[in-house]
This record gives sequence, structure tokens and C-alpha cells, in this order.
Amino acid sequence: MRPRIIFGRFLIRLGRFIQSLALMVMRPNNLVEFSRQTYATSRMVEGCGRQALAYPVLHPDEQTLLERLHLTRGRLLLLGVGGGREAIPLTQMGFEVTGVDFVPEMVEKARENAVRHGVKIEGITQEISKIDVPAGSYDVVWLSAAMYSCVPARGRRVEMLQRIGKALKPGGYFICQFRWDTEAGASRIWELARKIVAFLTLGNLWYEKGDTLSYNIEFIHAFSQEDEVKSEFAEGGFEVIHMHISEEILIGGAMLRKPLSKAPLSK
Repeated sequence: MRPRIIFGRFLIRLGRFIQSLALMVMRPNNLVEFSRQTYATSRMVEGCGRQALAYPVLHPDEQTLLERLHLTRGRLLLLGVGGGREAIPLTQMGFEVTGVDFVPEMVEKARENAVRHGVKIEGITQEISKIDVPAGSYDVVWLSAAMYSCVPARGRRVEMLQRIGKALKPGGYFICQFRWDTEAGASRIWELARKIVAFLTLGNLWYEKGDTLSYNIEFIHAFSQEDEVKSEFAEGGFEVIHMHISEEILIGGAMLRKPLSKAPLSK
């Protein structure tokens, strides 16, 4: 191979590496805000709204999880409502849906799309990992579209699980999807270089293998081991009822349950 071609390929890889350093100089709060700013653009709001209005359906993997739930009634908290793609069919099935999004225009768009389909949903503007709703209010919490992976740092994800557990009634269910990629992460040399940059800039010291800025528009953490996911669920206070990995679409799904309250010991 000609030296100039070799040098050219090296510069391409170097360019990608330099671009990836944006992930390392931002802390978890910055990464959440980075994603929020992306989805707050009028282009994104209108795009999500059009998709939800034209194709308000659950994806096959989401439908599979719903079938395992064996519920079509009750109060459902939908995290990451977007334009209402999931909210509309879930409401049509019989759930009372409250949609949450960190972009107020998305919440409003979801409400409008729901009305156009003859149903009504409630809406809340909050960041999903800091969800704060009355305790014991919901039968189901739903987080699809692999959005579990959009929350940066294990500690923040565990905190979100604890908040979700608080929102659920005893015995309530949490359904979520996450990104899966056994090849996630750069080479050891690039990983070390990234961590050095994070240290020198006092940036993303919470960086984990599998973290990326997907298409430079949002944070994504891709899991590569089932134990990694299950341990987060357990630390968050949930029992895993079902979990599967789809290698074809690189997405995993899980149905979790909040334990029933223990009866007090008799004296």
C-alpha cells in the first residue's frame, strides 16, 4: 500500500478520535444537556411529530415486551414521549398515559398528535433520569426506543431506577430497552488516551467503555455484558422478570418488577 494512502487512513482515524474527545470533556449533566439541545431543535420536534402522527405504532420488539406484561389497563408513565409514537397506541389499548420529555415542545406535540388520533394523554416536562412524580402513582413505567442507554453514567442510571421504583405501586412494572454491542469501545490505546483527556480537563471522569456520542447528536451507552445490565437493575431495586438481547438490531429489552412491600414482622 502506498505510504500516502497509509498516512491518509491514519489521519482519518485520528480525526475520528479527536472528534470523539467531545465525549470526554463533558460531564454527565453536560451530556444530558447536549442531547436535549439536539432534540429541542424545530427540525427534530417536527420530525418526531410527523413520525408519530403517520406511524403511531409499537415496534415488534416493544410489542413483544408488552405481550409479556399481560396488562392493558392502569396508569402508565411513558419516559421520553417524543412526538407520541408509543403513547398513542398504548392509550388506545386502554392505559392512562402520562408522557414525560425534557423538551416541552415534544410534550405539546405528543398531546396534539394524541388528540388527532382521538385519545388524550397527560404531559410533564422533566428530564427522565431525574423524574419526580408522586410516589406509588403508576402501575407501569415505560422507557422504550433503547432510551435507557441515553442516560450517562451508571450511578445516574441507578438513581433513575430508584426514582422509577418510587413512582411505581408495589408490584408495579418497569419496561425498558437498551443498546447492545459486544464490540463497543475503542482500542485500549485510544481508551487510555480518552481517559487522560477526561482527567486533564476535569471532564467525563464517569466514562465507561461503550459510551459514545451517537452521530454526534446524543449520548449513548452500549452494554456488552448481561451481568452489567442486570447488576444495575438489581442495584436500582428491581427484580428481573424477563430480559432478552436481539443481536440483529443490537437492542436489548427487559421487564422488571418492583417488589411487593414486605409485611411487618409480628411482635
